[in-house]
Parts: sequence; C-alpha cells; structure tokens
Amino acid sequence: MIHHDPNESIGLHCNLTNKMFVAAMERMLQGTNVSPVQFKALIQLMSHGPMSQKSLSDILSITSATGVRLFDRMERDGWLTRQPDPEDGRVNILVPTQKAGIIWDELEHLGIELIQNSVVGIDPEELNTTKRVLAKVRKNLELIR
Repeated sequence: MIHHDPNESIGLHCNLTNKMFVAAMERMLQGTNVSPVQFKALIQLMSHGPMSQKSLSDILSITSATGVRLFDRMERDGWLTRQPDPEDGRVNILVPTQKAGIIWDELEHLGIELIQNSVVGIDPEELNTTKRVLAKVRKNLELIR
C-alpha cells in the first residue's frame, strides 16, 4: 500500500494559501461593506471591463446560481448593471457603474498592498516560477476526468 502524506499535497498548500488570502482580504475590507468575493468581482470588472455573468462566475470559481445572487446584490447596491448581449439576448453582460469606479478608486490600493505584502522576501524569479508551476498544475487538473 502506498502511503502519501496529505500535508505534502500541492492541493493542500494551494487551499491553505487561498484561505489565508481570503482571511487577509476580509481583515483588509473591514468597514468597507465590500466582501472578498465582491472585491474580486470589482477587480475583474474594473480591470477587464464588461463581461458576461458566466465569464465572471467562471473567473471567480463560483457556480452560476451563486453568481446570480452575488450579481443581484451588486446590482442592488449600484455597482453594476446587467445589459443584454447585443449578439445573444439570452446572455447578460455585467457593466460596472460610475459608483463602482468610485468604490474602486477607494479600494484599489488595498488589493495592491495585499499582493505586495504577500510576496515580501520572495525573489521575483521564485515568484515567476511559482506562477508557471501553478499554471501547469491547473492545466493538468483540467485533463482529469
């Protein structure tokens, strides 16, 4: 029987790192009325512009149903509008509002600080290697059925 130490798993290390990012983001966002997932959605919309609900849900790694609830709240709070895709009226395009731009102007520095603080003491080449390795891991995982 092959024994594998679960504490050596790349999956465990990725999961623990992600949880630490989310916990740090929650602390950083205290008092802003913006949740970590809303912050991540704003990052994408403000960086890449309007996109479909499905695309943003996929980027955020959330289900379509969870995305609908998230985007409902963000629309209710005035951070985005839904517009029909001119090429496919069944598809909703999420468009950041002027209010989202104002919120983003106030919060963008927090995200930059989080990333900068998370890589203190890490050689830039090590960081680039880590990104390349994780991209390969993701590609390998896509192939698993």
